[in-house]
Amino acid sequence: IELEARLIDDLLDLTRITHGKLALTLAELDVHEILNDAISTVSNEIEKKQISLKLGLSDGSHKILGDGVRLQQVFWNVLKNAVKFTHQSGQISVDSQTLPGNKILINIRDTGIGMGPEEIERIFDAFSQGSHHFGGLGLGLAISRSLVELHSGSIRASSPGKGMGAIFSIELPLANLTEKANPAGLPPAPAALAVNEEKSAQRLHILLVEDHEPTRSILTQLLLQRHYTVTSAASFVQACSLMENNIDFELLISDIGLPDGSGFDLMGEFQRKFGAKGIALTGYGAEQDVAQSRASGFTVHLTKPISVESLESALAGATRT
Repeated sequence: IELEARLIDDLLDLTRITHGKLALTLAELDVHEILNDAISTVSNEIEKKQISLKLGLSDGSHKILGDGVRLQQVFWNVLKNAVKFTHQSGQISVDSQTLPGNKILINIRDTGIGMGPEEIERIFDAFSQGSHHFGGLGLGLAISRSLVELHSGSIRASSPGKGMGAIFSIELPLANLTEKANPAGLPPAPAALAVNEEKSAQRLHILLVEDHEPTRSILTQLLLQRHYTVTSAASFVQACSLMENNIDFELLISDIGLPDGSGFDLMGEFQRKFGAKGIALTGYGAEQDVAQSRASGFTVHLTKPISVESLESALAGATRT
């Protein structure tokens, strides 16, 4: 029953991911804590097989912005495979290190059955399995790759060869939040900018308006990673104040249901002042909602939850001349 439940969950996750319906609950997290929680879920199996576990976690920064449950699912999938394919009295090592570009790398190594080049090439494909006979549907790593990519990260596998173990490397961006909680409860300064210093042809100035702080933070980080200049606002009034300060915005990304006004009205004001395009963010995706977005001046209508792929596609469409 437990196995069937797990397989059904995997199939449902794969369906949600495929249709862009998987929502992430984002927060600032300690990736080492998530990793240790995942290790604890496989500790009984490690003890039963008398596998030696070695930890080498870095002392550097290890705060990330992500979904703790989903990231633990990623680590659990990789660790579960490491335990499954490692022989009795083998060894698994887990280490982390900070990388240039404000990233963290987690390596999970085992001394198990290893993989050939063909297996490595298809290991993250859904329903793919190696030459082993351990059962399962071959969905865990496919789901893990999608979850890591939803966090703007990457996962890769390598192996010296059959019988020589495997290494799974997971790379995630460290938290670089441009907005922190204000302990005094004061409204943020309207002219505060989050600017990426790297030069790029994409260095476009975006006004991001979103009242939900975790969503605003992750969107800001994703846009900065793609070399845009970002000014964020949490309300209709704050966004109007920023526009009145004559900042030269080139694109609006705005939630529709703001606490003190409508994103449709905001788009109208934005077009009148800057003559620029906009991307609508909303939880409503019916035909009439999309039509209303278009009528108010938005070029693209994104329905929440928003995937990285849909955001990139919307940016490409909205910035196309």
